[in-house]
Amino acid sequence: MKKWVVFISILSIALVVAACGANSGGNKPASGTAEGGKGEVNSAPASSGSGLVITASNWEFDQEEYKIKAGEPIDLTFKSIEGVHGMGILKTDYTNIGMDETVSVKIDEPGTYNIICSVSCGVGHAKMRAKLIVE
Repeated sequence: MKKWVVFISILSIALVVAACGANSGGNKPASGTAEGGKGEVNSAPASSGSGLVITASNWEFDQEEYKIKAGEPIDLTFKSIEGVHGMGILKTDYTNIGMDETVSVKIDEPGTYNIICSVSCGVGHAKMRAKLIVE
């Protein structure tokens, strides 16, 4: 019995660590899930011409905060240069943007929104946060 508990524990740890491994298989999390909020979900690029690229590596985003204008659509591209990640903007409809995905984002309400990693990516997952400031 004790051997099985140890085996399952080691297997669980290996799976968590592997979740942030290299994306050699082209795995992409699902996108476009909506959780009642402000904004419109559209996986096609916006025609506005403006864009924002957010890049993730293991357990951090490339910036602590990003700024966009309220009510203006932008093309938000999410990339990962290390590990397997997803991106969500809390309190909006943009809760699960996949890696190498561009989404048309429009947030009407000014404020500060939390950006999180939406894929369990290992030991630093809980600290993987940034801010989106909508002015």
